[in-house]
Order: sequence, then C-alpha cells, then structure tokens
Amino acid sequence: MPIKAAGAVVLRPGADGDEVLMVHRERYRDWTLPKGKLEGDELACEAAVREVEEETGCRIALSSPLDRTHYRVSGRPKIIDWWVGRAVTVAPRPADHEISAVQWFPAAVAMEQLTHEQDRVVLRQALALPATTAVVVLRHAKAVKRGDWSDGETTRPITGYGRRQSRRVAQILAAYGIAAIHSSPWARCVQTVVPHVEAAGVHAELWPELTEDAAKDAPDDHRARWRTIADDTVRSAVPSVICGHRPTLPVALDVLGIEHHKFRTAELVVAHLDADGTALAHEWWHAPVR
Repeated sequence: MPIKAAGAVVLRPGADGDEVLMVHRERYRDWTLPKGKLEGDELACEAAVREVEEETGCRIALSSPLDRTHYRVSGRPKIIDWWVGRAVTVAPRPADHEISAVQWFPAAVAMEQLTHEQDRVVLRQALALPATTAVVVLRHAKAVKRGDWSDGETTRPITGYGRRQSRRVAQILAAYGIAAIHSSPWARCVQTVVPHVEAAGVHAELWPELTEDAAKDAPDDHRARWRTIADDTVRSAVPSVICGHRPTLPVALDVLGIEHHKFRTAELVVAHLDADGTALAHEWWHAPVR
C-alpha cells in the first residue's frame, strides 16, 4: 500500500512578488514545502490544511490543485497531493524535533533554497498558475425517503446519517475557505449547509430558483441563477458553495463547463474558476462517514 500524504505551496503577496512558506527539518537537513501523511479517514484536502498548520502555524485555504509527486520511502511508494495555499492566519510556531525553522522566502530565493528538485517542480507550477476562485456544487445530504414523509417535498429533512454527512462536508468546505453560501430553500439543502454556516459565521442566501420545482417550471431562470452565482463569485473573489438537488445539478455542471457526473448524497465538486469564469481545474470529493 502506498503512503498517502498532502501538502501545499503556501503563497502570500510580498514587496517584490509572491513569497513562499518553507520549513527546515534538522533531521533531514533540508528546506522543503510543508506536507505530511493522511490520518485515519482524512481526505487529502483536509490533511493538507492540517499538516501545513501543524508544521508552520499558518492556517490556509486551498486554491488550485497541483500535480502529484511520487517517490519511494524504505521501498514503499509515497504519493503526495499538492495545492496552492493562501495564508489566512499566521501564528508563531516554536522549533521542535520535527521542524527546526519556518520562514517566508521571496519566490526566486525559495527556488534556490529548496533542497529537493521535486519541490521545485511543484513550486514552478504554483507560480505559473493564474489566480482562481473556488465555486463548490454540492448535493444535499441523505434525506428521509419520499415515501416516508407526508408533509411535502419542501420540508423533507435529512436523516441522522445525513447530519453526520453535513458535518463532514463542513470540514471540506473549510479547507477551501468557503465564505459565501447559497442554497435551495428546501429543508434538506438548508440543513446540509447549516454546519458550515455556523462554523464560518456567515449567512446563507436561499434562492427559490434553485429548487427542483423551479428547474422544471422555469428552467431559464434556474440556469440563470447558477450562472449569476458563479459570475458573482469570480467578481468578488470570495469562494462559494451552492447546495442543490440531484436532478438539477447537471445544469450546474453545464454552466461550469464540467463533464456530467451522477452525484451521490453529500458529494461535491470544487471548480477553480479564473478571472474569465473558466474552470481551470475541478475536484470531486465524497467524504467517508461512519
């Protein structure tokens, strides 16, 4: 079995361009990018944020994904997933047996300072990418079956399993710094985003045009709402999530230019849009829930 790890090229604006966050490991006598192994049932995106904070004291939000790197450790393959990371908060991180120093370097200096060529490859890719903003399309969590609910579709709630899914979804959204929340006003969609609304401390915008009924009765308005939210997200550069219903999500994928995919409950796709609203990359996530 391969060793799975994740990390980020963490960037911040400097006086002469981007600066790169790096760590020094005395044990290996190297300068490298922050990364570490996945724990338990973590997704790679969750692990990247956790590991960067543990190694550097810097809380980040993930941006565009980067190419995986591969090498062997004691005969075992190691796979590292990478992202561009943007610093959200920075706290001092005292030296210990694992990390002896944490330092920001101008990009050109970082390129020379890095010990390993594969780190330089990842850094070159990160520096070459344009800025992007994340738009997340999310299917609501597991809901009570239609046949078991007599009060109508608008109030059909999520199940206990669905509530566990929604809490895990909130962790994924936090990894991408999602700060604008949009949803169908039907109960199962609203309940799916509530954990992230509470964690992020922001208001959710509820759009009648995103319901299943609206998609059938006013398809042009339905498509226009998806388009407007995506355009507003790019314009504001505030990462957003939109929670909807499975039958309506092909419209969202069409708007974003992503191939069709049958969403499972609580499954999401993160689309990374450039300044023109083009999805330069996208990632599918479905978190394991016990």
